[in-house]
Amino acid sequence: MTREQDNKRIVVFGEVLFDVFPDGERIIGGAPFNVACHLKALGLEPLLLSRIGSDEMGDEVIEEMKRREMDVSGLQVDNEKQTGIVNVDFTELGEPVYEIKEDVAFDYINPPTDKKVKNSFLFCHGTLAARSEISKKSLKTLSCRKDQKIFCDINLRKPWWSTDLIKDLISECNYLKANHEELENIVELYEIEKKDTINNAKRLIEILKLDSLIVTLGKKGAYIFLPDKEEIFYPAPRIDEFRDSVGAGDAFSAVCLLGILKQWPWEKILEISVYAASKTCSIKGAIPKNNCFYEGLLKKVD
Repeated sequence: MTREQDNKRIVVFGEVLFDVFPDGERIIGGAPFNVACHLKALGLEPLLLSRIGSDEMGDEVIEEMKRREMDVSGLQVDNEKQTGIVNVDFTELGEPVYEIKEDVAFDYINPPTDKKVKNSFLFCHGTLAARSEISKKSLKTLSCRKDQKIFCDINLRKPWWSTDLIKDLISECNYLKANHEELENIVELYEIEKKDTINNAKRLIEILKLDSLIVTLGKKGAYIFLPDKEEIFYPAPRIDEFRDSVGAGDAFSAVCLLGILKQWPWEKILEISVYAASKTCSIKGAIPKNNCFYEGLLKKVD
């Protein structure tokens, strides 16, 4: 990493929320929050731009970030709207069903001062927080900075996206990450003739003029597509003690961001990102409770 990049940071924009289960248990999360937590544990100082309520859950967010020694200066506190909530229920077959509450604090994220984001080298965002006009406007304002690269982890969540919204957001990004199903949705949006994953991705990277397109395939592994180069594939390692896949994509994104910042070869970025995602599947939830989780990962990134 160059001396100039040493002074740069990754800015992560979007939702902080709680998954609330039928038994009343609630777990803090939200893809941007998860990514920021991983980046901090990996030795960086990310700035999370989000908005929480002036309530008990909002206090929990601040306490958890401070426990992890994270920068809380990008958190805005809303005195009227509550902290984000996702009610989680289960069908008779045990499949989870999610109800993402509307009109919550992360729908009202205001743009920060220029001073706060002046060292932004990479700007990372998803799409859920852009469901509201206020947060979307802030996202667009932050995306207009010319001295940074944009990493978009598409994270499509029905019904919180539209064709116009997605096209608008991904047209400005340098690095786009999507899973296999999301790639198919994007291919449809651009009316690309559907073929296999590789051909679809290559066509999309041409249309969007991306620096890279990252496609995750769950337990199969992941691809990275680059302009005018052969695609890179890395298989997912075997998981001996699978718990759940919650947040695996967020761990993957965090390592991608770290690798881009440190200018790793794409082969290394992909290998360690796949490893991080697989390792996350061995714990309950999206982020580990302590840093023991990162010991093997930190050895790979050194």
